[in-house]
Amino acid sequence: MNERELERIARHMGERAARSVNPERVAAGVLARLRAAPPETRRPLPLRLFYAAPTALRVAAAVALIATGGLLARGALRDRPEAPALVAPFLPELSLDELSEVLDSMVLEAPVPEDLTVGLTDLTEAQLRELLKLMEG
Repeated sequence: MNERELERIARHMGERAARSVNPERVAAGVLARLRAAPPETRRPLPLRLFYAAPTALRVAAAVALIATGGLLARGALRDRPEAPALVAPFLPELSLDELSEVLDSMVLEAPVPEDLTVGLTDLTEAQLRELLKLMEG
């Protein structure tokens, strides 16, 4: 058999099959099957991608999500900032006089050089007017 004979036989079989098929009956059967089948609902893209993946990949993704969530929760619970400790825990117990005495003892007086001391009498008239303007707002 050569190629031409094979083509002739295939054409003859196709013509015989085409004569035996009733197109109206086939079309009616297809339409009836389409009407009887429920409409296809499409899942959202993330779900389609998730269910299209092999089972092992889905399991690995779920384990990775759970492990990550556990590590984040552990870090959030463990790294809580500690309450600041008072430097002097006795301060709330002091009376007003004792507290003012403690604050007065903490004041440091720095020596001022004599050549840097400036009083109101040392200012010029323009500087005095500018100072008054600044004080008035």
